Amino acid sequence: MVEIVPVTPVNTEWVHQHKVSVAVLRADLIDPQISGNKYFKLLPNIRLARAQQHHTLLSFGGPWSNHLHALAAAGQRYGLRTIGVVRGEQGGPLTACLQDAADFGMQLHFISRIDYGHKTDPLWQARLVDQFGPHYLIPEGGANRAGIVGCQQLLPKDHDYTHVVLACGTGATMAGVVSSSRVPVTGIQVLKGAGYLQREVAGLLQQHGLQATCDWQVLDDWHGGGYGRFSPQLTAFMQRFETETGIPLDPVYSGKMLQAVVALIAHSHFPAGARLLVIHGGGLQGRRSLG
Repeated sequence: MVEIVPVTPVNTEWVHQHKVSVAVLRADLIDPQISGNKYFKLLPNIRLARAQQHHTLLSFGGPWSNHLHALAAAGQRYGLRTIGVVRGEQGGPLTACLQDAADFGMQLHFISRIDYGHKTDPLWQARLVDQFGPHYLIPEGGANRAGIVGCQQLLPKDHDYTHVVLACGTGATMAGVVSSSRVPVTGIQVLKGAGYLQREVAGLLQQHGLQATCDWQVLDDWHGGGYGRFSPQLTAFMQRFETETGIPLDPVYSGKMLQAVVALIAHSHFPAGARLLVIHGGGLQGRRSLG
């Protein structure tokens, strides 16, 4: 795994005006296909799968899943069969994301949203073994112990930042970061559900015997209408941010997170003199969902 993730300072008027500093941890740059935090979640799982003599990886995601996209690419690279269980019936052409996954060699299996709700049920998972044969199952978003511990490697080992901020989808990356950081961590929830990911992260830590090493919180009012939903205001913000910084964003995770960061800074959520490290989790293939 990579030892150093590039960092890009943000030098914009809105940063200097509020007497804080912002740097973006560019996990989007570490691999062109196994992108961002997925790199840290998937590679430890692949090592475990091989150690357990598995040749097939199975996981879950939606039509624009960064996780399935990265898993398919990893399977092709490392010579493993991949199966993607996709939320929702196939009602037309594949999304660009799923077409990539299929081109990487992933076998796509579409199921109803009702069935998808059973994806963590051991009895339902056992039927997947009957259907697809023996396989190494990776939870949606890589939210297992291997994925969480992998995300403990995201932060620079020696740094002088005072706060860390990241986007939260399943909570796995957040769990990895809060169990390794020595400075406060703020998660920006990208899906609806008041308090949902605060509880999920706490549950993941408890389930896998991990302890938070810092103060942390998840803010749940920046989802912009729900997971995968985005407004003209978000699109306009992304365009401005990219013009000012040269850092590309995706509309599902990093766009919403940076929009929240700018607003939080403007409202003095972080104290003057704060040095923020903002984690860019990759997933830029999702930009194509903007149409």
